[in-house]
Amino acid sequence: MVRTRGRAAVAGMFLVAAMVLSGCGAGGDKATSSEGAAAPQADNAQPQDAGAGKSGAGTDSKSGAGGAAQPTVTRAIIKTGRLTIETADVNKQRQAAITIVAGLRGQVSSEDTGSENDGRITRANLVLKVPTPAYETAIERLSALGTRTSIHQESSDVTEQVVDVDSRIASQRASLERMRTLLAKASSIAEIVSVETELTRREADLESLLAKQKALSLQTELATLTLVITEPGKAPVVEKEDKGFLAGLKGGWNAFTATFFALSTAVGALLPFLIVAALIGIPLWRYRHRLRRTPVAAPAVAGASGPTPPTGSHQP
Repeated sequence: MVRTRGRAAVAGMFLVAAMVLSGCGAGGDKATSSEGAAAPQADNAQPQDAGAGKSGAGTDSKSGAGGAAQPTVTRAIIKTGRLTIETADVNKQRQAAITIVAGLRGQVSSEDTGSENDGRITRANLVLKVPTPAYETAIERLSALGTRTSIHQESSDVTEQVVDVDSRIASQRASLERMRTLLAKASSIAEIVSVETELTRREADLESLLAKQKALSLQTELATLTLVITEPGKAPVVEKEDKGFLAGLKGGWNAFTATFFALSTAVGALLPFLIVAALIGIPLWRYRHRLRRTPVAAPAVAGASGPTPPTGSHQP
């Protein structure tokens, strides 16, 4: 009996030990499987983070130097200047100035020279057109032709005007395309006339905008430089502007003469028509006036042999 109990106790101890060992093994397996599941998740999470970081970097680069980059606007500058130099040989340096400008792909817009009685040129006034990028180079080379006594430069930024004109031209062209589409779909004569009238008006507006665009382009592409070459000690002739009463009198006289010539031109243009109208209208007026003054004869009564006796008179 005692042995049986001892064996039962030993068996129970082995059973408890086995249960403990199995529990530890299950816990170890669970922990191992849990770590194994966590590890791949961590491995997967790392590339996801890396991908997210790369995506973020791509967004930053796109918003920075990528798709969000603003278009570069080239500044449109109109440059003008006036340069005065003195030299002993005006004609020689004038020829040299023309050569310099031609080498810079420029041109002489106008020229005014003054000479003495012997034909020697003592003053030259040149209006030069040079490409705007070569404007500073032109001033530097032309200044080396003699002693520079004065220089004056001006520049104006017309970028907003250029951008505005370009935008209006694009809008006007799109508007013309829509009007041509409407003209193709017009079915009645009234619709065709209306669309053609509007199309003509918009084409005229587009031509005006294109002319303005061309003028701005010429002014910005070519700088204007006025070069004055004189002999030493001879200042260039500069016309003084009248001010005050003399300026008003001169302006009024110019306006009066301009108005008089305009009226005389109009009268001269109308005079042939007035003569023809007088040659035709005056005889017609006289003939009509004569018809009004001619007396109209009273109609004769048929069968009347004499004057009608007064009513109530007694005849024998």
